[in-house]
Amino acid sequence: MQVSTGVRNGGRRGAGFTSAATAVILGLTLSACSGTTPRTASAAESPAVASSTTTTGPADPGSTAPIPTVTADPLTPTKPTTTTSAPTTPSAPATTPAPTDPGSVAGSCERTLPAYPVLQPGAKGPAVRTLQCFLDDADYGPVAVDGVYGAQTRAAVTKVEASFEGPPPKPGRIDAGMWVLLISRTLGDQPLKVGSKGAEVVTLQRALRAAGGTITVDGSFGAETKKVVQRFQQANRVGDDGVVAEDTLFLLKMGATIG
Repeated sequence: MQVSTGVRNGGRRGAGFTSAATAVILGLTLSACSGTTPRTASAAESPAVASSTTTTGPADPGSTAPIPTVTADPLTPTKPTTTTSAPTTPSAPATTPAPTDPGSVAGSCERTLPAYPVLQPGAKGPAVRTLQCFLDDADYGPVAVDGVYGAQTRAAVTKVEASFEGPPPKPGRIDAGMWVLLISRTLGDQPLKVGSKGAEVVTLQRALRAAGGTITVDGSFGAETKKVVQRFQQANRVGDDGVVAEDTLFLLKMGATIG
């Protein structure tokens, strides 16, 4: 009885062992075919825990999931730097003193002097201003009327000297003859005689004063003016009729004096 029981028990144990072994062999065969290693869950691991486990690794090359796009923040444009300058107040233009007589380049012109003195380069004063005015009147300028006998005035005087038949005896010197010549250059060709009036008579009287005569400059050709004209004609041997006609006008414009 005991022997048969043992055989039965032994046969059951042998059959159980054979079934378990067969299952293991079958599992190994399936694993080998699929290329994966069977995972053996521990007795403590529950299906819930196993299902929540996440495996990280390289992305599947065959995955069709879109590649995330990274968008950079736009560049902030640089605001140009502007410099604001204070408004400039325009300065008032420089004013030039108005001439007392027309024809001056700058400054005032006083053409009538008590006497017309000798001037040399470097001279200064009212007489130089008068000289500069006459140079402009006779178209030898333009010369700035500044009262200084400088380079500009000397250049204009050189133009006058170039009109002489010979070289000037004293270059640059303004004597009585030069004064008469410059003043008379603006005289016209019409004869002047007793009764004549106006700007032409004023110019004649200035020229006669520069020539050495004593005469009032008032623009009226009267007895006094006739007397000085006769003295001038006598000194230069062109008669003494007291009429400023062709010959007398020519002598005045050439710078003749009373002597």
